[in-house]
Amino acid sequence: MMTSQYIEEALTKASFIRKMFEQGIELKKKFGAENVFDFSLGNPDLDPPKEFFEVLRDFIQNPAKGVHGYMPNAGFPDVRESVAQKVSRDQQINVPGSHIIMTCGAAGGMNAIFKTILEPGDEVIVPRPCFVEYGFYIHNHGGEMVR
Repeated sequence: MMTSQYIEEALTKASFIRKMFEQGIELKKKFGAENVFDFSLGNPDLDPPKEFFEVLRDFIQNPAKGVHGYMPNAGFPDVRESVAQKVSRDQQINVPGSHIIMTCGAAGGMNAIFKTILEPGDEVIVPRPCFVEYGFYIHNHGGEMVR
């Protein structure tokens, strides 16, 4: 149940992450971006490989018909199959593409999973350190975070 105390505490924690992010921006200005490693929001600190830009350039210059439409809910089948092959190789198990669902970021995926499997009061074990938002995702779907 969301009490006013829970909401107040949640806002404080969420604000803390934002404050860390803002502080990271200031520290980069002061000491140089190459000297500050900001892990507050999980933003990548590496540029994409050159191949990414080559594929993107080719995609822009040679657009396929219908590329700006919606994808199937679970994601494009060829992408799902590619991810399944990588997971199968890396984990040495057989994962079919039909078992892969693409999401817009980890938060979307975690929220979909928690909405699907959590019953009120279920405990979710989360190793530390962790992103503070995990607790909100779990609580929003009736679970309790255990560290």
